[in-house]
Amino acid sequence: MISTQKSSFVVETFGCQMNVNDSEKVAGLLAADGYQPVADARDADLVFVNTCAVREKATEKLFHTLGRLRRLKERNPGLVVAVGGCVAQLQGRSILDRAPEVDVLVGTRNLARVPELVRDARAGSPVRVDLDRSADAFAVPDALIAHGSEVRAYVTAVEGCNHVCSFCVVPRTRGPEVNRPPEAIVSEVASLVGRGYPEVMLLGQTVNAYRSGDVDFAELLGRVDAVAGLKRLRFTTSHPEHVTPRLGDALRDLEKVCPYLHLPVQSGSDRVLASMRRGYDRRAYLETVSLLRERVPDLALSSDVIVGYPGEKEEDFQDTLDLVAAVGFEGLFVFTYSPRPGTTAARLPDDVPAAEKLDRLKLLNDRQQRYQKLRNDSQVGRVEEVLVDSVEGESRLSGRTPHYRIVHIDGTPELVGETVRVEIVRAGPNSLVGRIAAQPFR
Repeated sequence: MISTQKSSFVVETFGCQMNVNDSEKVAGLLAADGYQPVADARDADLVFVNTCAVREKATEKLFHTLGRLRRLKERNPGLVVAVGGCVAQLQGRSILDRAPEVDVLVGTRNLARVPELVRDARAGSPVRVDLDRSADAFAVPDALIAHGSEVRAYVTAVEGCNHVCSFCVVPRTRGPEVNRPPEAIVSEVASLVGRGYPEVMLLGQTVNAYRSGDVDFAELLGRVDAVAGLKRLRFTTSHPEHVTPRLGDALRDLEKVCPYLHLPVQSGSDRVLASMRRGYDRRAYLETVSLLRERVPDLALSSDVIVGYPGEKEEDFQDTLDLVAAVGFEGLFVFTYSPRPGTTAARLPDDVPAAEKLDRLKLLNDRQQRYQKLRNDSQVGRVEEVLVDSVEGESRLSGRTPHYRIVHIDGTPELVGETVRVEIVRAGPNSLVGRIAAQPFR
């Protein structure tokens, strides 16, 4: 029997901001149940691994992590190992066949039950499993969420996805879209502002598809923007199909909404986009970009791209290179295609050689780095408002501009959470360096 004494825990997280927010929920629930967080799994009595299934390597990383925890458990038989997130939902009990050290297995919508399942495991019950996808995705009380930053808080607006992209497992792991009531979202944001958070990021797999009754996403942004005391409002991830003129107007007109948008394109080839079932073609994506930049000319756009998708020819990849150059993305997240179980694309021949995938990834990344360096060089000499969000070292801080650009500055920790005017003095491809030009705004 595992000891019932409550002690220490670690949460290890893989994946997107949604997973980070889920881990914050688990950490808060465990703390409310009497556990204390520690930094190292070697010092913990409970390790919760929050998994990602979007990329193949993320799944491999889970089992590598479980192998490490198995060795810890051999030295500490009382250690409880819990696994949650998208891999848990996707692979279910088969994880237990490969990793018998797992004591608790929970799906993406069952986080509220983690303390109860852990209590059962510590009392000696067999492996506790809850993978019910019909559970309430928003059951964790707002007040219990242990936000990992004291500056930027994540707030879930939409859970799940209704799209059927051929390469994506999210509809299988997160289920169909469930929209949180706008009153609950606004209430949580107001609570966070009252606790001192200057910035909020609304989350959803396709956050701009949000609709609750007559409230669409643009209306939701307006309601959150009206929360007194909030300084900055962001959201991710958006789908091109749900970018509307109303959303463009909100980006232009709402004072607190930042001029930054993550808008995955995935490919610049019409043929590949059709196979991916993205719901738009190259022209439509570029028209969407034009709609946005007509309203917000300096809008910073970032995107996701998959290279080496089944059947991708050299001319398809060239189309992607051309589109990336035409849009001028602020940042680009490039991935090599890997088949995910249960997806439509997994039934297609994975016919682009691995070496070719890596060559395309490197070429696209190298070009994007050059674009980013040129764009960042143009910021030198400008004065930006930087929200300081982290301490990097002795007398060294970093923060973000409204356009989500990272800026490194010299300063002391009491500036964290403050907005300071910063003169940009140096630029690299991925960040800027500045010096404080005035006192922080209060």
